[in-house]
Amino acid sequence: MTRQPGVSIVIPSWNGLALLERFLPSVQGAARRYEEGGGAQVEIIVVDDASEDATAEHLLARGFSQSDAQPRDPPLRLLRNDKNLGFGATCNRGFQAARHSLVFLLNNDVEVAADAIAPLVEHFSDAQVFAVHCRVFELDSGRECGRGQLGGFSRGFLRVHRGYAARETPGGRPGPLYSIFASGGSAMFDRRKFLAMGGFEPLLSPIYWEDVQISYRAWKRGYAVLYEPRSIVHHRVSSTMRKAGRNRIWRMQQRNRLLFHWIELHDSAFFAQHVGWVLLLAVTAPLRMQFGFLRACVAALRQISRVRRRRAEEKLLAKRSDRQVLAVFQELAGRPDIGT
Repeated sequence: MTRQPGVSIVIPSWNGLALLERFLPSVQGAARRYEEGGGAQVEIIVVDDASEDATAEHLLARGFSQSDAQPRDPPLRLLRNDKNLGFGATCNRGFQAARHSLVFLLNNDVEVAADAIAPLVEHFSDAQVFAVHCRVFELDSGRECGRGQLGGFSRGFLRVHRGYAARETPGGRPGPLYSIFASGGSAMFDRRKFLAMGGFEPLLSPIYWEDVQISYRAWKRGYAVLYEPRSIVHHRVSSTMRKAGRNRIWRMQQRNRLLFHWIELHDSAFFAQHVGWVLLLAVTAPLRMQFGFLRACVAALRQISRVRRRRAEEKLLAKRSDRQVLAVFQELAGRPDIGT
């Protein structure tokens, strides 16, 4: 039997003790199933983002180690940030510490089906694959909330949240199930490619749009992002971010959405449309009682010098144009096995 690639499961966590108690056993079960099925090695790394609860003590008492010793199978490792760094930086630390070529990145509020790992791993036999993400159901309602995402452009913005369903056809699947992005809470990544592209963008700290940005960057660099419906997880949506204020979360989302476009959107006609729409939204924000959008614009503009540097770097490294990336999804949407 051919030995399967090793997998590092990375879980960023902030004040998530109750969530880890609830969901970590399913992660350990999936790790054991993958090990038993293919003789592969798996490690589980929890990166604690300076939690104020007893997360570290709880994990240490249950076999996690802060040293290189590996007392359990699968190995259980705990990394602790000295100060709160936010989602992106915390994930980046987990990727850097990972020992295996594939990293399964999970939120701490995700329940993983026992057989979820192997179907994701299968796709990485193709050297062009950057990431593969799971099919996601909401834990409490059972509603499907994560599937393949089509990419598009309209009204000045890249559109990344148009989900599709894959269905069987009489002749089988005509082709791969592409996705414009892989969710940072339930997806597997090629560790080498992730780190070579710089990991999650520091300008988007502390959270939001990091997974969209690095996925789109991967598409621009010539790689592919896929969706694997056989790999199922259940997510208690936004369990950690409920601790933050709703208005603050919305402003962070809007700021980072702008920064993403300013760094990654290189097509001159698209970018001109984007600028026009941002100006229109800003001018009309007081009429729509969306003063938070103006604050998001100001926060994004404060980063403009760093944005310009990052934009220039990404333009030099891109191998596909924005239109070439979006053409992949125009073709995908027209296939007989794709339903929206």
